[in-house]
Amino acid sequence: MHPIVPWLPLLLLPAFVGLFCLISFLVSRMGWHRLAKQYAVAEVPASVERILLAYLRIGVANYKNSVRAGITPEGVWLTTWKIFFVGHPPLFIPWSAFGPVRAQKFLWATSYITDIDCGNDSVRFTFSSDRLRQSLPATLSVQE
Repeated sequence: MHPIVPWLPLLLLPAFVGLFCLISFLVSRMGWHRLAKQYAVAEVPASVERILLAYLRIGVANYKNSVRAGITPEGVWLTTWKIFFVGHPPLFIPWSAFGPVRAQKFLWATSYITDIDCGNDSVRFTFSSDRLRQSLPATLSVQE
């Protein structure tokens, strides 16, 4: 038997972790990174209650059941699962950065689409959470 064969499983584990981190980093570049340039924070305050978002799309990246949102009167806090830490710092996005919200219905599901202002450009933000929708301030109009 070749001397490297017994060590092969131990060599595959770091390769898998490295590949996972690379994929997480690349996914973040599809939208989260642009938001992080302006809205990244060190951590979310412990007093903020967070909910799991079943469907969230930032830019072209889908974050199904992997992002938690903390909703406050000032804005929304976003964090990913700890395993997606590479390229995904916590975010605090004030309500003033949100553009008009448009509801889009497909069969029985309703999703809400808006653009978040990031200084020079904007990032498409699509979610399906009714709780997040109900928490939007009155200044944000929702077009049905």
